[in-house]
Amino acid sequence: MRPAIEFAANQNLWPSTAIALFLLALSAYCWRRRDVPGAIPLMIGCLFAVAFAAGSVMEYAAVDLEAKIFWSQFQSCVQAPIVLGVTCFFLEYAWPGRWLTRRRVILLAMIPVAYLGLALTNDFHQLAWTGFQWNGSGPIQQKLGLGSWIAIFSILPVFGVVNLIVFGWLFLRSPQHRWPIVFMQVGQMVGRTLYILVKAEVLQSVLPLDLLGMGFEFLMYAIALFGFRILDPIPMARKTVIEQLSSGMLVLDQQENIASLNPCAERFLGTTAKAAQGKSIRELLPAYPARAKDVPVESEISLGEGLAIHHYMLAISRLDDWRGLDAGYLLMLRDVTEQKQVQAQILEQQRALATLRERERLARELHDGIGQVLGYVKMQTQAIRDRLAQGQAAEVDGQLAQLITVAQEAHADVREYLLGAKIATSWQPGFLAGLRQYLNRFSEVYELCTELVEPPGWRDGLLEPTVETQLLRIIQEALTNVRKHARATCVQVIIEPDGPRAKVTIQDNGIGFDPVLLPDGMGQKYGLFFLCERAAEVGGSVAIHSAPGQGTRVVVDVPRRYDESIAG
Repeated sequence: MRPAIEFAANQNLWPSTAIALFLLALSAYCWRRRDVPGAIPLMIGCLFAVAFAAGSVMEYAAVDLEAKIFWSQFQSCVQAPIVLGVTCFFLEYAWPGRWLTRRRVILLAMIPVAYLGLALTNDFHQLAWTGFQWNGSGPIQQKLGLGSWIAIFSILPVFGVVNLIVFGWLFLRSPQHRWPIVFMQVGQMVGRTLYILVKAEVLQSVLPLDLLGMGFEFLMYAIALFGFRILDPIPMARKTVIEQLSSGMLVLDQQENIASLNPCAERFLGTTAKAAQGKSIRELLPAYPARAKDVPVESEISLGEGLAIHHYMLAISRLDDWRGLDAGYLLMLRDVTEQKQVQAQILEQQRALATLRERERLARELHDGIGQVLGYVKMQTQAIRDRLAQGQAAEVDGQLAQLITVAQEAHADVREYLLGAKIATSWQPGFLAGLRQYLNRFSEVYELCTELVEPPGWRDGLLEPTVETQLLRIIQEALTNVRKHARATCVQVIIEPDGPRAKVTIQDNGIGFDPVLLPDGMGQKYGLFFLCERAAEVGGSVAIHSAPGQGTRVVVDVPRRYDESIAG
């Protein structure tokens, strides 16, 4: 019978050897990741499992019965620390530094240590095992004593309940750990159930079924370790960053259907990842750009209505696979509602300051202009009174006609001042709307054709509030000159973007003049000095182009908002 026994032993040696090598490799991997929470306890559990598998190898390799019994006893001594190491791994992995304390380790180790004491002193009390049985093939069958059964039904339920509580807590609190938990829990249930059935002699085989069950259990741990990389800090860090991002992140497939989204995107869109998965992005984002395929694209979108409206900056990037082919799209949603509110407040403050300064300037200009007119009227009326006293009625009539003309011009100037002040200090309609309103009113009052030429895409907010204020007043002053001096029938106001600056041209079809031959003091009369002064206050300039019979063109150059000039 000996050759047959040796042949059977050699045949059954390989499963134990393969499992021992697998467990040794797994413990080496845990040692490499020893800085990651939970790696050291799992490594300790793996090393005891390696000892258990090595004992199985030696048991199958042994020829005499006494050696087989020794290695069977050796396996009984090292199996309790395996369960302890795995449980400590779960505690540390679920909540690093919080659950695996020294006190808990001591409490959990009490039963395994007590069983180890029973096994080492079994010759005196027979509580660990009462005997051994071998049928000539397969592993040794132990006749377990009362102490072993107490240990089995103490260790497995206690540690099983602890593991189940940890698994359940982590499963509910961390969705990213759910699949690894499922694999590890299945491994535990299968491995330990198989162990109990073997010890209860319900299952018998020439193969080491208890070791195979342990191998399956650690295989599930290996799938969790390598398949989900639970001990690799880089994927864990990346996943944590995605979960904690303050920006919404959505992943789309090639058909622009939602494949994944992070919790922040769920909050922004008012949905859940499960409900949104598979839907078209346009169902959740109606403002999703139609030209998204021409990525990268960055645009501003709004969600909600009324006071609940939120503004987001949407950035779209294309995802390419390892072949460089289109694999989908990555969307990043950044909430800019608060930023826009702050910008609006700053803009309102700037407009209020610009309005205050403009009112002060208008007050000075009215004081100077009306003061001069009233001074002239006073002088003329005194002269008229003297002439009437002297009986010079003919001269008085000419002076009165001149006074009427001056009064009419003063009235027109005051009316223009008031209209300009109303437009310049009222920001409700916006710069463009205010300018259109002024030009229409100017055209109605003075029967002078006006036309506003705007570039495509031009909108309010491209100029600073102070620039808008001064620009409106410059245009009004230029139109006043057209009314008074140009004898024009039509005037155009042309707005043109010029890189980081903007150019506004006021052009008429009047009689024109030669700026070089302009007499001293006439520039003041035409308000040219004030045009240049206003433009200079906001970093701009004014150029006047005219020739007799060819009309006049006033070109105003002003800076645009810094951020808008870059975007434009």
